[in-house]
Amino acid sequence: MKYTAVLLLVAASVFAVDFEGFARMQAVSDSINYGEGIHNWGLGGFRVTGGNWNILLNADKIMSGEGAVVPRYYRNHLETNLEGRVSFGGFTVNPEIQFAKDIDSAYVVLPLSMGEGYRNSALRPGLSLSYSLPGVFEVSGTGRYWKRDIYALDSDVDNTEWTEMSYGGDVLWHTPVGGYLAVGGISHQTKLDAFEYDRSWSRIDISAGVRPMHFPTMTFVTAEAEYSLYTGEDYSGTGLPDRFTARLRAVQDVARNVMFNITFSQAADFYDDETRFGPFQSAIRGQYKFGGWGSVPSSILVGGQLTESAITTKLGEVEARVSLVGGLSALVTGKLWYGPSSVAVVAGGYRTREIYGGGLEFGMNNGLNTFVIYEQEASTLSPSETWGKIRGGIGFYPVQF
Repeated sequence: MKYTAVLLLVAASVFAVDFEGFARMQAVSDSINYGEGIHNWGLGGFRVTGGNWNILLNADKIMSGEGAVVPRYYRNHLETNLEGRVSFGGFTVNPEIQFAKDIDSAYVVLPLSMGEGYRNSALRPGLSLSYSLPGVFEVSGTGRYWKRDIYALDSDVDNTEWTEMSYGGDVLWHTPVGGYLAVGGISHQTKLDAFEYDRSWSRIDISAGVRPMHFPTMTFVTAEAEYSLYTGEDYSGTGLPDRFTARLRAVQDVARNVMFNITFSQAADFYDDETRFGPFQSAIRGQYKFGGWGSVPSSILVGGQLTESAITTKLGEVEARVSLVGGLSALVTGKLWYGPSSVAVVAGGYRTREIYGGGLEFGMNNGLNTFVIYEQEASTLSPSETWGKIRGGIGFYPVQF
């Protein structure tokens, strides 16, 4: 990363480009594990921007503890992302590469209950190509490859490579009446070489959408329908059904500072011998913006969400940022969540979580931003039904050079 950053600085000094740097760090601690649950995230990077291109480099250091009360994955790794984008004559080329190096090997679960293991490193190169004629049609294609080095446990195999490859593309046509038609597809393959595990599937999507024009001012409605044809098997070897999905989204700007957003989605799965209802999703969100007393914009957001498939989740939330003085703002958060327990050994089945808290945020004109927030959580989790969590962080974005 050091040599790449030097090259970007040289490019910024020789050519007429903008060079920005950014950094962020966050720490979290809760009362369940009394220190073992401390999380630290550190992010830093650079962005170089020219007339029709940009290069983005960022690196993360992620550390999270594991505790005896609530089982958690232990992660301690470095992750680097390098991404570029070049546009010319309607064409866009977007190469990218991601590399993760585990300082302490990360715990993973292998497919089909083949056991457990530790990841030592992971590499993911990718490339996207697209061509757009604004308001008429768009063509795009994407390919990605993942490679993970795994040390397997509870097996005669010690080391194996877990690889995945995905590629696909789509064509979209904007019709003269305000709608669109699209056809696309994707193919995916997963392999574990030492276990003779090889699963592949592919999908073709045919979709259409329309945005009616005869609605009140500042009202936007979009209706979409998509039919997906699947071939191949999922990770367990089960055949994949075809799926039809219908979506409806409506956005209403009541005034410049009041907005509502409503979304509905329903799917149906077609098996060889029967048809089943697929996932249902619905969400509503409203936002109110106001000036407050300081120099930072204030807002209140109220939302709700419901998803139903093999499992059901429900979420209601309230978030507020109230400007107090200068760049200082008060933060308020409240959430009521119902869904399956992620710690089935302790809680089992479904549980309810109630989260509420508040804190402070301070932003400066030079890009410095700091925050600290305390949250209290009550849950059906046993034996600890109530606990506290404190989060804090500091960031610089952007810093001009």
